[in-house]
Amino acid sequence: MSRPTVSLCMIVRDEERLIETCLRSVQGWIDEMIVVDTGSLDNTVQIARSMGASVLTYEWNNHFADARNYGLEHAKSDWILYLDADEELSPLGDFDLHRVLQETQGFRFIPPFSQLYWRNAK
Repeated sequence: MSRPTVSLCMIVRDEERLIETCLRSVQGWIDEMIVVDTGSLDNTVQIARSMGASVLTYEWNNHFADARNYGLEHAKSDWILYLDADEELSPLGDFDLHRVLQETQGFRFIPPFSQLYWRNAK
């Protein structure tokens, strides 16, 4: 079995104060960062791109599920981690996320990740 991959997917708008901390907290844990921007007027998009995120523009239609699904359509990984810009991962020490994911069969809750989902869709 190959090493499982993880994409971060986020929906944001005008989160320049928070997004850098959030993205920095996942570096080293995820393989891809997808940021769906719904119309930021601040520097959110520039900051996300400078952190290595793929930024997608989505016209806000008052439906979070639509924006989330738009980002999901572009994610390429086996697992999806959803975070809001005001969330961040705490340092996990020697926890080996990819090893745990490799040992996990199907959808399961994996502490400390409450928003990590397996997509059986490759």
